[in-house]
Amino acid sequence: MKEEEKGIHWRTTAKALHCGVEMLPDGKDIDYIVIEHIEYKDKENIAGRMESNKAIAYFAENCYTKLPMVLNATNCKRLEKLSGTPLLNKLTNFAVHLTKEKCRDVQDGGETYGLRISKLPAKQPSKPILDAKHLNWNKCIDYLKQGNTVQDLRKGYEISEEVEKLLNNEVKK
Repeated sequence: MKEEEKGIHWRTTAKALHCGVEMLPDGKDIDYIVIEHIEYKDKENIAGRMESNKAIAYFAENCYTKLPMVLNATNCKRLEKLSGTPLLNKLTNFAVHLTKEKCRDVQDGGETYGLRISKLPAKQPSKPILDAKHLNWNKCIDYLKQGNTVQDLRKGYEISEEVEKLLNNEVKK
């Protein structure tokens, strides 16, 4: 399916500093992604506002996003339960399951969707087979266009020689 047919999330067209629900492939959960580390920031620009005392999660290299995630109270509490420690800044290389959940929209008090660390533990994936029909196909091509290699992609996917040739041809376009 072409990118135009799937649609483009409006947040991906902005100059976002942090990831949100738009990172979820076609709105579906990410069963396994690794938080490399968490930092507490005294001041952080979040959606155009300077906010103080925020926990920011930085992900290990992945094909979903290069942006960090702002951890709200809900996500911090879930991380504490999953990891067994309230000292989140000491947490390193911790795998989580990401999902979206309805939550209150701070703009107007209505409902919206927020990116959440799931209550469920991360599922260690068996590597999915990457082909042109895979949900992340276009993201993987973008990942390669940013200077990464097919070998980097093989950390998360089974890739045949035929698919490797297709990927390389897409990158050259």
